[in-house]
Amino acid sequence: MRPPYDDVIEELHILTRLAEFTPVVIGTPPLGLATEQSDIDIACTAPNFDRFSAVVRRAFGRMEAFSIRHVSHLSEPATVASFKAMGWEIELFCQRLATEYQWGVRHFRVEARLLALGPHLQESVRRLKRDGLKTEPAFARALSLQGDPYVAMLELELLDDARLRDIIDAATSLPRSAP
Repeated sequence: MRPPYDDVIEELHILTRLAEFTPVVIGTPPLGLATEQSDIDIACTAPNFDRFSAVVRRAFGRMEAFSIRHVSHLSEPATVASFKAMGWEIELFCQRLATEYQWGVRHFRVEARLLALGPHLQESVRRLKRDGLKTEPAFARALSLQGDPYVAMLELELLDDARLRDIIDAATSLPRSAP
């Protein structure tokens, strides 16, 4: 059995080692939605990917299955480092865009708000994730959101709590029987 995700982060000093890159822990474990397939995701920002890669390689390069790759995410360059430790896969995602503006962080904040406003949503999202859906599509389906689930989730971030509660209630209320 693997340890809690936050124990892994602390034991490996991940946030301390990545402090200069404004790390933000995102994903399903801090939302209480982790499945056995969940990993630990940490978003970072760096103006210089070479510096990020050097720091990550020095700190985690000896870890199991360590890799660094350069990708394009939403037409923006990114560097992704991954490795395994203490039963978890850990992914460090870095863009030049400040972490607070990255899609993963924005999705995470919306999802945390939704779960705080509608704790009963957690079980339906968890069930959809166990059925194989990624987090954003699971939320979108549980909330009956239309269109691209990643865009639909971002459209919720500027709504106030009352409107979010209305969306949660509309999607999770049981259909009424006809009289």
